[in-house]
Amino acid sequence: MEVQHMASPTGQTPSRSAPLLFDISPSPSTSPSPPSSPSLVHRPVAPTPPQTQSSKLRWFLHRNRNAALFAVAASAACIAGAILDPVERFTWRSWVAIWVTSITLLVLILDQAPDLVLLVASLTLTLTGCITEEQCWSGFASHGVMAIGSLFVVAKALEEAGTVEGLAGSLLGVPSSPFWATAMLCVPTVILSSVVNDTPVVAMLMPVAERWCGRAGVSPATVLMPLSFAAMLGGTCTIIGTSTNIVVQDRVEQDIAQGRDPGFRLGFFTMTPVAVPVAFV
Repeated sequence: MEVQHMASPTGQTPSRSAPLLFDISPSPSTSPSPPSSPSLVHRPVAPTPPQTQSSKLRWFLHRNRNAALFAVAASAACIAGAILDPVERFTWRSWVAIWVTSITLLVLILDQAPDLVLLVASLTLTLTGCITEEQCWSGFASHGVMAIGSLFVVAKALEEAGTVEGLAGSLLGVPSSPFWATAMLCVPTVILSSVVNDTPVVAMLMPVAERWCGRAGVSPATVLMPLSFAAMLGGTCTIIGTSTNIVVQDRVEQDIAQGRDPGFRLGFFTMTPVAVPVAFV
């Protein structure tokens, strides 16, 4: 950029060494620094998840190498057993059943969807002739299974509505000692688990117990284990308190329907006179 010099009063143009009226040269101290390029800024790059099916499979096998080795070893052992026939009473279906059971347990340990895993295992055993169609679907026809599923729905509704937390908050006070803290928490747990399945009761009451222990100044370790035992003992007080009682009652009804009368029936409060004293002791 060319800078025009101002003329002197005599009409002569000053020399180039003469000072300018305005100094427009940038000062080193005030000159703006050039913006840094975004490409020069170091940012940590997060690992991108695999996109294709083959890369997903390789990624899964890399993370679960031991499980993959166990699956290969179990498959090889079952194939060798079916071919060599080392056990007299075993057929090839026996080895298929062993293989399906091993792979099912392995996949469940890897925390995959249990409903889908068990359904695929049942269909595999049915298609290979290891079990019949009636044996495959008999569980869905059981009244005990339907009752247990219904109890989990009720427990989830109580959890979402906050009924358990409100009830426990109104019943629990401020304990004076760890003994009274355990007693104050176990009594409502026994009562609640006698009408609701004990497993969701423990899952619902654990965060309530931890918050209550924090407010009361009691260590949660002193009440969480008694909480689990109280839920189990309270579940034995009625027929719907635990899934074990429901399964036993369903088996008794099946035996009676098939003409094998065991000589007793399980009602709603059949075990209450025995279970209630045991639970509170």
